[in-house]
Amino acid sequence: MLTGIQRLLIYRFGQIGDTIAALPSLWLLREQFPQAQITLLSEIPQSGGALPPELVLPPEGLIQDYLKYQSGTSPGRLIGLAKTIGLLRRSQFDAAVYLLPTIRSPRQRRRDAWFFRLAGIKQTLGFEGYPDDAFPREADGTLTPVMHEADALLSRLAASGLPEIKAGEGMMDLRITASEQGRADQWWERQHGRELAPRGWFAVCSGSKWSSKQWPWDRYLEVGRRLIREHGLLPMIFGGGEDRELGLKLIAGWGMGLCAAGELTVRESAALLGRARFYLGNDTGVMHLAAAMGTPCVGIFSALDWPGRWHPYGRGHQVLRHHVTCAGCLLQVCRYSNECLTGIQVDRVVSACEAVLCQIRHA
Repeated sequence: MLTGIQRLLIYRFGQIGDTIAALPSLWLLREQFPQAQITLLSEIPQSGGALPPELVLPPEGLIQDYLKYQSGTSPGRLIGLAKTIGLLRRSQFDAAVYLLPTIRSPRQRRRDAWFFRLAGIKQTLGFEGYPDDAFPREADGTLTPVMHEADALLSRLAASGLPEIKAGEGMMDLRITASEQGRADQWWERQHGRELAPRGWFAVCSGSKWSSKQWPWDRYLEVGRRLIREHGLLPMIFGGGEDRELGLKLIAGWGMGLCAAGELTVRESAALLGRARFYLGNDTGVMHLAAAMGTPCVGIFSALDWPGRWHPYGRGHQVLRHHVTCAGCLLQVCRYSNECLTGIQVDRVVSACEAVLCQIRHA
């Protein structure tokens, strides 16, 4: 166990789901180093579409400062990297915590360790405990289930000497503030949500930044119709501005529903997701937000990644997958008409939603 840590640097980047997956590790580090000034280092994505972690994480009590560096391989990026190294050296961090993805290759990890040495940071955590094979397969070629990314990060911290946390029991707490909850509730009241949803409502995110993760929209249309007709539930669309057009198209087809996509901040969305009966949708940042808020999720997963790694965290969720021979492709755009998603039928999704509703009633 490291002692005397006053200035701690944490290295983590990615999308909303990546930030949520790091949340249990961030809270563990805060608990172990309560007096430390914690800084989170993350990249500026080349695409510009990723939401920075400071817009996802609690505004107080967890991270005090955020640093950025330019991703990519351009000359400008290399100049920026040199500046970042200089800044880290001047900041005199006592230790660095490495919270990069499980799929980081040994070569990338060696390069990253070299980066911290150049920055003058001698003590590191999180480099130990990486699996020998991040992409395991059974003898017949099927994907072997793997540890959830959040638990994998925790296990690496345990390998570095921090307390061990049982799988699925990491602290997922976004610490939604009273003002954030108030703004979300005010939006709901302005939409007359209480009157529109006397029997409750469910959250929907039918879009995705990766087309290889997107279940056909017309199947969402049919599932929504059945949940409205058979259970009297109101559908509400969540997501970013890019999800709004498809959301409004679904609402027009259902003849009812609300669209919060593009109208709330990510933390206001999380506050509202905490009020939903359940989440229905693709493997998206919205799904991870819902799970972090304790809302049961019906997650429709493509087979592009290994089962378990990015499932909604915790208990009480329903995860739907369909096996195909090309599973584990890790492609953003499918070459085979999304067969792993089109193989998931409407009846199966409706049954999963009803299982979650039954579970809620008997909780």
